[in-house]
Amino acid sequence: MINYEDYTRVLANLETGETTYLNRNDRFYIISAKTIEYLSKTKEINKGKKFNKSMDLPFRMIAQCNLTKSSYDILMVMLSSLGWGTYSGFIIKMKNKHFDGFMNSKEIQALTLCSDTSFRDGIKQLENEEIIKKVPAITGRGNNFILNPFIATHDKRVPTKIFKLFENSKFNYTNEHSQLSSSELKARIMEEKRKTQEQIYEEMKSIEFIDSINLE
Repeated sequence: MINYEDYTRVLANLETGETTYLNRNDRFYIISAKTIEYLSKTKEINKGKKFNKSMDLPFRMIAQCNLTKSSYDILMVMLSSLGWGTYSGFIIKMKNKHFDGFMNSKEIQALTLCSDTSFRDGIKQLENEEIIKKVPAITGRGNNFILNPFIATHDKRVPTKIFKLFENSKFNYTNEHSQLSSSELKARIMEEKRKTQEQIYEEMKSIEFIDSINLE
């Protein structure tokens, strides 16, 4: 039987009615459902690193892929147009420093000055080397492209849906897979406890956007 004199506070879940009794010296953190959802739908792959991690191990591996000049030119264009936040991983267009749509094959080819044949061969090699994925166009016809986040990413955490596309690639230096155990989720929640709810809200918009896209 609980001796209520040993406790000074009670934490109640207003949705389930569940209560947890807290000792006098217990610490606790209030984690919103939005935060838990965000953590469960993302994977951290860029801890303590910045975008220039792309010049470390991944590019040494890319050097061993023997890319053709066309493939390399295409990759450089993609790296220079890599999206972040809501458009994490996608190759995007910018106008006046704002998002202006997703790049398609013709737009990327125009920046590389490759011939039609060289461009098709270059895209195929990048796909075969697991450097990019080609997905149906978000708007309009044709295809859009996603760059392997283990090669380069602006974001600390990436949507699990994007992670899954590349988790079995040779560039996955984390050796992690998409499933998140309950203990890992608790650890992530504690790690993210200092994030403001405004940040979580903005990042959740990115996840909801990715979830709405057919990447198959």
